[in-house]
Amino acid sequence: MSRRIFLDTSGWLAAISERESLHQEALDAYRGVLTAGRGFVTTNLVVAEMYVLLLRHRGSTTAIQFMDALEQDPAHEVRYVTRELERQAINRWLRPYGDHRFSLTDAMSFEIMRVERIGEAFALDRNFRIAGFSTLPAIQ
Repeated sequence: MSRRIFLDTSGWLAAISERESLHQEALDAYRGVLTAGRGFVTTNLVVAEMYVLLLRHRGSTTAIQFMDALEQDPAHEVRYVTRELERQAINRWLRPYGDHRFSLTDAMSFEIMRVERIGEAFALDRNFRIAGFSTLPAIQ
C-alpha cells in the first residue's frame, strides 16, 4: 500500500475552514500527514470543487491564491482524469453502488485510489468507507 493519502474535498475544506465543525481535528490530522513526510494525491475534479467553494465563500483572490499555492506544493500531487478512467469509475463504482448515490468525483477518486493502491483518504465523506477505504481523520 502507498504511504500517500488521497485528499478529498470534505477533509481539505475542513482543514482550511474554521467554519467547519471538525476544523481543528482535520487541521491537526492534515498537519500530521505533512509532518510525517506523507504526501497527498487528489484529482483535478477535487481541485475544481475546492476552487468553487473558496470562490463562493472567500472570493476570487483567495481562490486564485489557493490554486497558485497548490501548483507550487510538491506535497500535493494532482491526477488528471481521462476518459478511460471515467469509464472505469462508472463501471466499477457507480453502476454496482447505485443505491449509495456516489458522485462522479467520488467514483473517480475511488478509482484513482484503487489503481494507485492508496488505501486511505483524508475525507469526512462516509462514501470512502462504504467503498472500502479507511479515512483520516477517522469518522463514524
